[in-house]
Amino acid sequence: MKNNPLRAFLLVVLLLGSTMLVYVPTSSSQLAAVSFSIEVADASVQLDVRPGSSGVGCTSMTITNQGTANIDVDIQLSGGGVTISPSATSVTLSAGADATVPVCALALTQSSYKNVDVSIVAQGKESNTQTFTVTKYAGFTAQILQYARLAIRADSPFIRIGPGSDYVQTYTVVNYGNYIDTILIEVLNQEDLEEGGFTLALGQSQWQVDSLGEQVIPITMQTPRGTVLGWFNEYHTVIVKASTTLSGENEARTVTSTLWIRGVFIPGFDPMFSIMALAFLASILGRVKIDEE
Repeated sequence: MKNNPLRAFLLVVLLLGSTMLVYVPTSSSQLAAVSFSIEVADASVQLDVRPGSSGVGCTSMTITNQGTANIDVDIQLSGGGVTISPSATSVTLSAGADATVPVCALALTQSSYKNVDVSIVAQGKESNTQTFTVTKYAGFTAQILQYARLAIRADSPFIRIGPGSDYVQTYTVVNYGNYIDTILIEVLNQEDLEEGGFTLALGQSQWQVDSLGEQVIPITMQTPRGTVLGWFNEYHTVIVKASTTLSGENEARTVTSTLWIRGVFIPGFDPMFSIMALAFLASILGRVKIDEE
């Protein structure tokens, strides 16, 4: 039987056509098989950095394989100003599987109050070929909480002063907190002092003090004057309290100073004039005594 060239040609065409009809997976179909999600359990975590606290806040992230292929997911975590643990991790997931990974943020004790954005970048690949990379992003906020810590001191813990005298007593407040604090100043025994004849005046009752800053607090006072000529030899205590106004905090400190009121008060005379008058009177009495001798 002779070979028919036409038949041979048709056979070749048929074979080539069958080959072309065989399905060859494309890049896009493989890429569709690599699909996953990453979710963080909490939008923010709080870090308590006051002295004695851990400075740690934790949450978790869940990675879910939403595709049909087995995938490897590499994850990088970062946040400026805080330490993230883990900073990198990897998971392998079969189709439809998920994995939950704990994540913690750490700030140093006494760190400044601020919010830090933590970023999470995840890259998933088909496990066998390590190709067809898909990238997903997530994140959360690490809140370094504000705390209050105060100190107060009397600049002159002990003062000797005469009756009927005006003077300014100063106290220094130090803000050892991690942010600006508005501090309330009170004289706890002001009522008792006023009943004893003192006059007290605070220039202002609230002061804003920067973190690690100091503020001098002046208190204008007038010592008791009395109503008749008399000798004063009294001790009085002034109790001053500094308190934070930060919501949720109860930090407060007190300090005492002692006033020794000593001297003679002559009604109707200025204290300095009283001293001069007494000196003049003493000199006259001294002369009288000499003349009598």
